[in-house]
Amino acid sequence: MLDFLSPRLALRQRPAEMIETERGLAIARAALALSSLAALHLYPTETFPAQDLVFGLILLYAGHAIALLVLLLRWSEVPRRFSWLVQTADILWPCVISIFSNGTVNPFFLYFIFALLAAAFRWGMLEAVVGMVIAMFAMAAEAFALNYGWFNHAFFNHGFTAGSALGAAFTMRIVYLVIFGLLIGYFVEAEKRRRAEATSISLISSKARVDAGLKTSLQAVLQEILKLFRGRELLLLTREEAPNGGVNLWRVATLENDDEVNFSWRHLDDAQAKTYLFDLPAQGEGTAWLGGNPRNAITIDRDGKRLRGSECYLPQQFISRHPFGRLFTSSILFAPDISCRIFLFEPRVGGRPETQLRFLRDLSNRVAPAIYNVYLLRRLRSRAAAAERARVAKDLHDGVVQSLHALAFRLYALRTGKRMDDAERTQELLDLQELVQKEAASLRGMIQQLQPPEFDPRSLVDVLSGMVERYRYDTGITAKFVCESNVNLPASSAREIVGIVQEALANVLKHSGAENVLVRLGAQEDAWVLTIEDDGRGFEFSGRLSQLELERIRRGPLIIKLRARAIGAELTIESRPGQGSRLEIRLPQPVPANIA
Repeated sequence: MLDFLSPRLALRQRPAEMIETERGLAIARAALALSSLAALHLYPTETFPAQDLVFGLILLYAGHAIALLVLLLRWSEVPRRFSWLVQTADILWPCVISIFSNGTVNPFFLYFIFALLAAAFRWGMLEAVVGMVIAMFAMAAEAFALNYGWFNHAFFNHGFTAGSALGAAFTMRIVYLVIFGLLIGYFVEAEKRRRAEATSISLISSKARVDAGLKTSLQAVLQEILKLFRGRELLLLTREEAPNGGVNLWRVATLENDDEVNFSWRHLDDAQAKTYLFDLPAQGEGTAWLGGNPRNAITIDRDGKRLRGSECYLPQQFISRHPFGRLFTSSILFAPDISCRIFLFEPRVGGRPETQLRFLRDLSNRVAPAIYNVYLLRRLRSRAAAAERARVAKDLHDGVVQSLHALAFRLYALRTGKRMDDAERTQELLDLQELVQKEAASLRGMIQQLQPPEFDPRSLVDVLSGMVERYRYDTGITAKFVCESNVNLPASSAREIVGIVQEALANVLKHSGAENVLVRLGAQEDAWVLTIEDDGRGFEFSGRLSQLELERIRRGPLIIKLRARAIGAELTIESRPGQGSRLEIRLPQPVPANIA
């Protein structure tokens, strides 16, 4: 109960959901009114102190219900305050009908239940409980007026005996109202909480983007978590066991106006890190401290179960540096070489402390893989860039540098050697000129490969087509590009695809001795497929190998493997020594996520 009556997680209901909820309630309201009219018509022996007046009221209620249904079917959005006005009417109608139909012993008690249902489905348990209390007071006031007030004698002269409307029937209907109100509110609120949690996790996970980078992604994710709990401050401690790793502290804090947050981070030395890396209880994965007490009140394990009898004390250095009234911490371990701990100060929404702590742990553990993927992909790109720089350095050393040395020696020989006739000198200079032009073209090709491809992803097909056409013109190799369908790739994937094609064409020129190259891009089932085929020497193996098999035998182009892995694509190489090879890169198409 405390969970559902406490401030809720922010769940922004979409206009389409609001109108559907109101339409569903309108259909139920109309069915309830029409069934009441049918019952009064089929069973006219049921008498009330004012039978005609009751029938008229039910008829008016039916008209009200049908009018609302027609109105909602025509609207595409619900106006502001509309739900509150309709909810007020849903509570007033049963009060009016009840007082003219034997009070609490009338057959229209279900109208009160419908009002509770409407409040629960519109908002949640708190509103359902408020509606239940209002209905209870209304029923009690009606019963009192019918027993002791002037209302009975002035309108009906029905002659109730004392306590007839405040007897067992009234008591049981109050009990029914309480039970229905609590049950309806509980189950609807539980469903709304699950939806809010799923929506929040999905929204926060979407903030982790590879193209934004690790720092920007962390900033966006931490800010969303702090806003979700309406906390004062959030700390994230990350420790990497790698040789170049260390301990970093990321901080997000709410500013005075509660509308903006401040983001910062810093590296901690070993002495500073001990303040935050204190030991948690055995099997404890999350701990809560309440009331500023350094001795913990709640500890949960990896499955979210509360550990009884466990104790954990905060270091004095931590308390003096971060005074608090309520503090939650949760450990995150999603990789062997990286561990994290999150600290949340003064959360104000989400239920009881134990519920808040459990959701914080679930949230952090589900969002952490998205951040880790950003970290891995950025590291893979760094490795790919390093490998590409090493390759360029080797190409420069083995190609351009060696040719420049040869050119220098020939120029020296031309200047100091024996005398030549004009024909020999002209031929030597022509050879030197051709050598310079060849190396200039080679150097220009390497520069083009090093430049990051910046273009509109929607023009990917044009970029690849132009690249293959220039390759054919520069190298003399018969190259062709074929695209079989419309291509719509994210910017990061499109850049890597261009890089893969550049690298593959360069490898064909340097290693294969091919005369023909075919580059094909198209869609197959649920994936984009890029293939590069040539009729050259092929690789040193025969057959078709997947990327995992290529890794195992340490074969295949390193740059292409890293680029494919960076975008989640699968590389397959088919080699026929002496006849050619075929590279296939299969990139899964994104599937829209549905949140139940």
